[in-house]
Amino acid sequence: MKSLFKKLVLLTICLAMTACVTDMGIREEFEKSMRAYNRMLRWQEVENAGMSYMEKERRDEFMRSAESLKRRGVTMADFRILTFECLLENKTGDVVAEFDYFILPSNRVKTVTYRQEWVYKDDLKSWKLKSALPPFE
Repeated sequence: MKSLFKKLVLLTICLAMTACVTDMGIREEFEKSMRAYNRMLRWQEVENAGMSYMEKERRDEFMRSAESLKRRGVTMADFRILTFECLLENKTGDVVAEFDYFILPSNRVKTVTYRQEWVYKDDLKSWKLKSALPPFE
């Protein structure tokens, strides 16, 4: 009986540890995805960012916005992640980033705050963005 009890305790501990590792993996994947997406925007890879990280249902709208940025000559100068939070209980993430940019021919640097809503897709095992691009005016 003691042997069975020990095995059950060991099994319970192993399952708990596995759950923690899975949660940490999802959290780390969120941070990795969020940072990669924002870096892609910063380096003018807006279309690639959309194809990689946008939810499929919102991708066409995102690509239209990306094309508009390109046509208008919007150039990202820098970005900062102000805050980010990964909410594992409902598999969502929130990010607030700031982007410094300019629109040619002007050399005036402007700043826009970009709130991003992320969701973890179990079927894809990846994080996807729900938020459209902010207005770069």
